[in-house]
Amino acid sequence: MRHKRLYIAIAVISLVLLVIIITHSLWLGSLAEFLVVDDELHRSDAIVVLGSGSRNRLSYGVKLYRSGYGKKIIITGMVIQLPGIATTWPRLARSEALSMGVSEQAIVLEERPTSTYEDAKYVKEDMVKDNLESAIVVSSPYHTRRSKMIFKKVFSDRKDIRLLFSPSDSEEFETKKWWVREHELVAVVSEYFKLVIYIFKYII
Repeated sequence: MRHKRLYIAIAVISLVLLVIIITHSLWLGSLAEFLVVDDELHRSDAIVVLGSGSRNRLSYGVKLYRSGYGKKIIITGMVIQLPGIATTWPRLARSEALSMGVSEQAIVLEERPTSTYEDAKYVKEDMVKDNLESAIVVSSPYHTRRSKMIFKKVFSDRKDIRLLFSPSDSEEFETKKWWVREHELVAVVSEYFKLVIYIFKYII
């Protein structure tokens, strides 16, 4: 009887492993696809570029601005520590944005955030202060799901403010077979780890 149970257990485990191997490309791909939020865009009062030192996010935000999707660009980010240089990502991004044709009056620098949660917190303050009623939030593709969850939580008491979320279109992130490429593998695993932490820390 003991041997029979052992054989059954081995057979069940083998079957499960076989199903996982055969279908892994389907459900693993879905894990990456879940992280990406790509809302239908409408003209908004502001475009929020979440800072990370990524020029791809900034370039896409400027592209939306020049296409008429926003009147202002709010750039978030923190202090950048470089040898002999004391600055912030928003200040560096402002210079880049100006060189790409963005009006200086249209740029709002938000240098206080040190996390995505603080991005949402301080962007909310900026939008309320400037009477901005809508925004398109730009980030890396894999970061848009967590960004949306956090922003929706922080803005939950401001139903009058419309938020849309759009992934940078110039950043390499393939949801198919992401597990075989180092960049996507690190991004997806890291993002799910952060997603769990943020859910327990801020959402629940």
